[in-house]
Amino acid sequence: MNRQPLQNDESWENDPVWKLLDESPPATAGARFTDDTVRAARLAGQPAPWWKRVFAPAPLAGLAAATAACVIAVVSLRNDGPDASEHKTLADSNAFAEIQEIAETEILLSAAEDLDEFSDMELVSLIGF
Repeated sequence: MNRQPLQNDESWENDPVWKLLDESPPATAGARFTDDTVRAARLAGQPAPWWKRVFAPAPLAGLAAATAACVIAVVSLRNDGPDASEHKTLADSNAFAEIQEIAETEILLSAAEDLDEFSDMELVSLIGF
């Protein structure tokens, strides 16, 4: 591109682009210019601080999943031996039997207090005939 250098500074004044700009109406801001600008600034926002990004829900969910996987791995690899599992099962069944007996007693007491709330079939099944 070959351009001819301008001879003097007055040639800028005679440029047709400047003449068009002089004839154009001045640009004015609309009535909602301020509101639109403030809304755009709010929507743009600022990036979250690094410590908020670390404690965001997505990384915490990943951390929780990794922790659960580690706990499951440790529990599954732990070896209690066959005698310990049998003893544990017997203790659990005894505790369950006690809890079952307490629950049945409570239901019978509530049935004795409010006989109208139970049907004949429910009362017979509670008594055990």
